[in-house]
Amino acid sequence: MNNQISTVLIIPSYKEVLALPELLHDLKSDLTENDAVIIMDDSPPQIFEEIRQKCLTSTKEAKFLLILNNSSGKSGRGAAVRRGMELVISKFPALENIVECDGDGSHRAIDIIMIKNSKSKADLLVGSRYLESSEIVGWPLSRRVFSWLINSSVPKAANVKLHDITNGLRRYSKNAVIEILSHTQENKGFIYLSEQAILISRAGMVLSEEPITFINRTLGDSTVNWREISNSLFGILKLLLAMRKI
Repeated sequence: MNNQISTVLIIPSYKEVLALPELLHDLKSDLTENDAVIIMDDSPPQIFEEIRQKCLTSTKEAKFLLILNNSSGKSGRGAAVRRGMELVISKFPALENIVECDGDGSHRAIDIIMIKNSKSKADLLVGSRYLESSEIVGWPLSRRVFSWLINSSVPKAANVKLHDITNGLRRYSKNAVIEILSHTQENKGFIYLSEQAILISRAGMVLSEEPITFINRTLGDSTVNWREISNSLFGILKLLLAMRKI
């Protein structure tokens, strides 16, 4: 079966007992036997088992391959996705693209499928919150300002032609994934998304964006706190310094 999988969706997860099973249910009818979904979960074992059971129930009779992977502890969003990429590259010889998205419901199933099935030939295709027809729903002002500041400054400083360098709904070509994995990871949190985009851009690959509607989570509790935000600010500074070595 692995020989026919051409697209893999990687979803990092931490205690997403409510939102993740619902997202998989919404995706179920639009994924085929040529698709796989890998959940890279960092939850404690007991919570992971609850997530696993709910995900299996929500995807009954689905055509796609579902793999649930649990780590030994919370490692950060970027580290979880990177582990997923390493697994995918080794497991699926017919791989063409990897898609990633958040597991908290902020990325709508309709937009995930749109990015997955896009005719764009870009090596990195980002579902952007900052194009003319994009929309952000339900985000508090503090998150909007923080996100806008990062996405206004980092692309300019890094000379990366993206309006949204931090959104986690994106599609990578196989070559882009190989390029990312050839470099040592500098950041483990969501700032790793920016790091990946910079690496792909510096390699001379094509980057593009398509508009999406981003929705603040309505199920479960956010894992983003001020400690993570402060770590991200440090990660940005670290990233900008590391660019000189890339």
